[in-house]
Amino acid sequence: MKERDNETVPNDITQPARPDAVPVLVEFVRTHARIIGCKDERTRDIGVAVEEALQNIVQFACADGSGEITIACNIHDMGALLIDITDTGIPFNMLVATSFPETADFTGPGPKPSTNKLKKALGNIEYRRDAYNKRNILACVVWK
Repeated sequence: MKERDNETVPNDITQPARPDAVPVLVEFVRTHARIIGCKDERTRDIGVAVEEALQNIVQFACADGSGEITIACNIHDMGALLIDITDTGIPFNMLVATSFPETADFTGPGPKPSTNKLKKALGNIEYRRDAYNKRNILACVVWK
C-alpha cells in the first residue's frame, strides 16, 4: 500500500478481462505513475501504453470474456515503477505476436495485436508464461 494525498493506494487490482474494466485498470496505473512523480504528459503516455496492452489481452488472450486481469504496481528503490500485468487467458505473447507469419493463424482475419505505443512508452518489457498457474505475465519498468 502506498500513500497519495492522505489516501491509501493498493499495490494491485484485479478486474474481469472485459473492455469495460480497461479504464479502471489504466487509471490504477496512472495513479501509481503520479505517485512516483511522473509529469502529466508522461503519465498520459504510460496510460495509453497500458491501455494498448490491456486491449490486446481482452481481444486476443481472453477473447471469451471469462478471464481476469491483475495489475501489480511496485516502486523500486531506484524510483522506477514496476508494473506486472497478469491475465488468465490462453498463452499469448503480444510482444512477438506480429513478428511471425503464423500470427494470422492465431488471430485470424481482422485486427492484429499492436504494441507500438507499449514499446514506445515503457521500458524493459518482458513476457513470460506461468504454465503452472496458467497465466500470462507482462512485466514492465517505468522511469519518470
